[in-house]
Amino acid sequence: MKKSLSRLIVGLFIAALCYGVSLVALSQADQIRQAEEREEILYLPNEKLLTHFTGGFNTVIADLLWLNCIQYTAREHRGARHFTWLEAMLTTSTRLDPYFIDVYRLGSIFLAALRADADASLNLIHAGMQLNPHSWHLPYEAAMVYLMNKREEPDARLMAALYLSAAISTGKAPGGIANLTAKLQDEFSLTEIERDSWLEMLNSDDSFLRELAERKLIEIELRKVCSQLNEIVGLFNEQQGKGAESLDDLITAGLVKAIPEDPLGGSFFLGSDGIVYNTTLLNDIVIRERNPIINALDDYNSEQGQWPPDLESLVVSHHLKEIPKHPYPDRSWHYDPVTGEVE
Repeated sequence: MKKSLSRLIVGLFIAALCYGVSLVALSQADQIRQAEEREEILYLPNEKLLTHFTGGFNTVIADLLWLNCIQYTAREHRGARHFTWLEAMLTTSTRLDPYFIDVYRLGSIFLAALRADADASLNLIHAGMQLNPHSWHLPYEAAMVYLMNKREEPDARLMAALYLSAAISTGKAPGGIANLTAKLQDEFSLTEIERDSWLEMLNSDDSFLRELAERKLIEIELRKVCSQLNEIVGLFNEQQGKGAESLDDLITAGLVKAIPEDPLGGSFFLGSDGIVYNTTLLNDIVIRERNPIINALDDYNSEQGQWPPDLESLVVSHHLKEIPKHPYPDRSWHYDPVTGEVE
């Protein structure tokens, strides 16, 4: 009995020590990050090394690392939004506890919705599905990735339907999943499906997830307003026989009383291409389109010991297939080869 108690105490001490070391490392990383805004430094011990030193408390350390992962994601979402260490933290957590469903499920949402890395999201889900074949949540999230992040791919709807069918086949999926599958099969609006998904997340116990869901629901409404304004612009052009020069022309023509306000602080404007845009939505796309460029620049610098002379060099060196187009009309990326910064 005394030996068992001693082993338990030693195990708890080692687990606490590992966690303490992790906290110190994270604290030091935060201090360095404040000093160097563009640098992200975080020490993540190899999961095999952690397993060796946790004294059998893998699940405890996985829980602690997952909490740190949520905090890190929240900080990045409100900051630079690079999410450099997100995938590594999620992978380490799942390898410490391969049956931690929430890490696979919510981690895939973080990767797809925040880091805009649909492939990494699906890789995480697939790893979880292999070890947790009876979970309906994971194929459901895979379907959401295809509907929301890969919607432009020709087989996106088919893949989503297959994953939803897999979720239903577990026998544990709620009735709403069957309804969702029916919506997809009947070619209902993807916006309605996306809204249902974020509405469900509003009930989460985590404040960050609720905050994320609230923002995503507002973004859905902003896209809806853009669509409605574009229809009105088309009506104006037809009635006036010329293109509108700004959204104020719609007010002058009596087609709208006022331009709707953006609760997230952005604004609507008519681009030179005659399309209505919203700055909140565009700024979010800018961040998501810029992140792959930043990652490619970092990879190039690590390999060559210097920044590329121009962004096109990233394509030549096969670090990128192509340079993403700047989301704003009539704008292009501004790149500084001295600092490696891109805006």
